[in-house]
Amino acid sequence: MFKKIKGHYAKDKKSTDRSVLSYEDVPLDDYEQEKTDLSPAAVKKIVIGICIALAAGLIVFAFSNRDKLTWDNISSWWTYDVLGNAGNGYPVSIVGSEVPYGNFYVNQSRVAYASDTSFVSLNSTGSEIANLQLRHSNPAMRSDGNCFITYGIGSTGYQIQSFDKLLYTGETDYPVYTADIASNGVYATVTSSSGYFSELSVFDKDNNRIFKYSFSEYYVTGISLNSNGTGCVAYGVTTVDGGLQTGIYILDFKQEKPVSTYTINDDMIVDSEYLNDSSAVLVGQSASYIAKKDAEKIITKTYEGKSLANYCFNRDTNQYTLALSRSGDGKSCALETYDDNGEKKSTVNTEYAAESISTYKGVTAILDNNTVYVYDSDGTIRYTNPVGTGSKRIILTSEKDAYILSTNQIRSADLSSVVEETTAAGKE
Repeated sequence: MFKKIKGHYAKDKKSTDRSVLSYEDVPLDDYEQEKTDLSPAAVKKIVIGICIALAAGLIVFAFSNRDKLTWDNISSWWTYDVLGNAGNGYPVSIVGSEVPYGNFYVNQSRVAYASDTSFVSLNSTGSEIANLQLRHSNPAMRSDGNCFITYGIGSTGYQIQSFDKLLYTGETDYPVYTADIASNGVYATVTSSSGYFSELSVFDKDNNRIFKYSFSEYYVTGISLNSNGTGCVAYGVTTVDGGLQTGIYILDFKQEKPVSTYTINDDMIVDSEYLNDSSAVLVGQSASYIAKKDAEKIITKTYEGKSLANYCFNRDTNQYTLALSRSGDGKSCALETYDDNGEKKSTVNTEYAAESISTYKGVTAILDNNTVYVYDSDGTIRYTNPVGTGSKRIILTSEKDAYILSTNQIRSADLSSVVEETTAAGKE
């Protein structure tokens, strides 16, 4: 039997006996028995350092995504995307005959929509989680996180839903004009009123009214709650000397009177959203406005002769983007992005219309004639992708992934999977 030679390879052949060490000079066992020069204490310090670096990275990631890493979102992800039954994938046929443009919502790759008959939610694989019959006609939906309110415009009924179930069915004394809900379950309705133009009622997640305000000067047409449900922006219209006047209110639910009020002449607000808890953006027909809590003046960004074709809000980046048509027919749009201080961050000029618009970080996608065009912030087209007939709204969930609402389906698309001939778009 051969006797194994044990020990470090230096004992077999000195370095002075050769200029290069070859594998043939060393028995295999000697490679296996080589030891590190690091002491156990040094190894321990390295391991501790790696753990600290990983922990710091996780803390930074969690802080930058703190709005998404809520218990509600984590629980829903685990329940419906990990443990839930896998669906057959997208496309998925809609329930009902029509889903209005504004009744389509995507959060963390989970879809919810309100059709003319039902509230439906789907997980990331297209599996149906909820299918709830709506008890009011002409339904509208507002949402934040995993909280949803549906109501019948001009009727007295409304419903509160989570992603998977009906939470509450309510009735108002007067017809509902508009409503909104915050991610913590606080919600508000605006109705007509006896003796006033409009009345705002705010409820906590247990459906107890916590705030009420009656408007005596304006018919309120829209509201937006801030993310923590402690206040809202409300806007309405009236006529003065035959001209249109818009009133804007910033309300704190712990104060009886408005924190701030503003008046705008000859413009009508079409939508609003809080980019953060102190800055609300209002999109009008001829300008956009930024109202900050306690600010004496409102920031106005006029469209400079261009017409509003579309818009979208992005609370992840505290920005909003306007699609402004230079030709007046909705085509040849300038995609202008502003931050919550009204500073213009980018302008991308396109030859296309913006039937729908969505942003994700520094990427902007527009839908025109069943084709999606994805632009970088410098104006270069990254992807061009047909997404099927009847497409009417797109929502980005990453720089290349999107969900599409069509006339009869919900679709998902990897926008990088089909790349047609692209060109660079001009930048202002």
